[in-house]
Amino acid sequence: MGLLMVGTASEKASEMLAYAHETQHEKIIRGLALGIALTVYGREEEADTLIEQMTRDQDPILRYGGMYALALAYSGTANNKAIRQLLHFAVSDVSDDVRRTAVLALGFVLYSEPEQTPRIVSLLSESYNPHVRYGAALAVGISCAGTGLSEAISLLEPLTSDVVDFVRQGALIAMAMVMVQVSEASDARVGAFRKQLEKIILDKHEDTMSKMGAILASGILDAGGRNVTIRLLSRTKHDKITAIVGLAVFSQFWYWYPLIYFVSLAFSPTAFIGLNYDLKVPKFEFVSQAKPSLFEYPKPTTVPTAASAVKLPAAVLSTSAKAKARASKKEADQKVMGEKASGAESSTGRKGKSPPVDKDGDSMQVDAPAEKKSEPEPTYETLTNPARVVPAQEKYIRFKDDSRYVPVKSAASGFVLLRDLHPLEPEVLSLTDALSTAPAGSTAGQQNSSSASAAATANDEPQPPQPFEYTS
Repeated sequence: MGLLMVGTASEKASEMLAYAHETQHEKIIRGLALGIALTVYGREEEADTLIEQMTRDQDPILRYGGMYALALAYSGTANNKAIRQLLHFAVSDVSDDVRRTAVLALGFVLYSEPEQTPRIVSLLSESYNPHVRYGAALAVGISCAGTGLSEAISLLEPLTSDVVDFVRQGALIAMAMVMVQVSEASDARVGAFRKQLEKIILDKHEDTMSKMGAILASGILDAGGRNVTIRLLSRTKHDKITAIVGLAVFSQFWYWYPLIYFVSLAFSPTAFIGLNYDLKVPKFEFVSQAKPSLFEYPKPTTVPTAASAVKLPAAVLSTSAKAKARASKKEADQKVMGEKASGAESSTGRKGKSPPVDKDGDSMQVDAPAEKKSEPEPTYETLTNPARVVPAQEKYIRFKDDSRYVPVKSAASGFVLLRDLHPLEPEVLSLTDALSTAPAGSTAGQQNSSSASAAATANDEPQPPQPFEYTS
């Protein structure tokens, strides 16, 4: 009901609240509490009456829902009244559940001003209560998602090695949300964090909650083939309702693991896709005026080769040891006798000079290859439409002066409508509807023939099997 009626402030919310008071089933009450919160999304003061009812309720689960109602009603507003209320509940409520959610809710209220969040929750991140620390970690993760903000990473770093397992879990997930699409060249801590995740996942003695947090964090870092980021605001600074609702429901995975999949609603593709007048993707080049290493894909992890099995020492009997010692002594005696005989023979034989010995020994000297000088990294990169363009890279995107295509409206990522400056010339498309694309640089006629052959190949597909009944 909440997902269907997001932001409607429907009268059904009062019925849902009444039913929550009647039932004793904890999961139903929790579902209703979140559903009510979703109905007041973006309503601000209009939702105050309902928020007041929920935050004053005796049931801690409904107060927990009240925190989400406060977060979603004032999401992205950085409203001082809402922040004060959430901070009040974060330090005064008797339920750890409510206190954790109150701190977490700050992330939803402040995502329009991510620089403020680390400062506001810095004291809460050092709280004696682990639930408050967990909430502070996720608040930073939600509000600073995809920004790579240095202050946010500095605040989360100590929490990733917290003494409490679920705090570590929240900090790892939050750190991944902040670092998504941030390269190691931009912040060296990204590489250290990836190694930390790998160590936690492979460690047999690591507790389950931390390991789960590390697995989720690893998935968020590499989500969508490393071609997506988490964005709660559009490029024009409008709220992305789907992304906000997705993160709000994802944060309930504590109570029902399948809700983890809701995090995918918050992902936005990081690509520049230029479209011509009939929404086809023409081939042209543009420039990113920054070092390629700043925005490159993370280096692939190398799988360690399996180490050979260590051979254990064999047990040696005392009789075997004595026999072996006798045999080695006999062999040594024979060797000494042989050396004496050969020495006598050489002294009575030839008395020439001994050949000169190389002072450096018999080792052959090989000239070491000259060290290869590393070339300086270029200060720009040429990209071809369509291309991967991460949020931090957008300000460096420039169109060439002699480019055939220019954007209708200034934009550096997403779907960009292009104006063709040479409309009478034949176009070369980067993407076609055919199953197999024509090679780069082919003409329009070659592409049409390629499309025809691909269509013919599609018609040659074998028929599906006949219907049948399966019996176990």
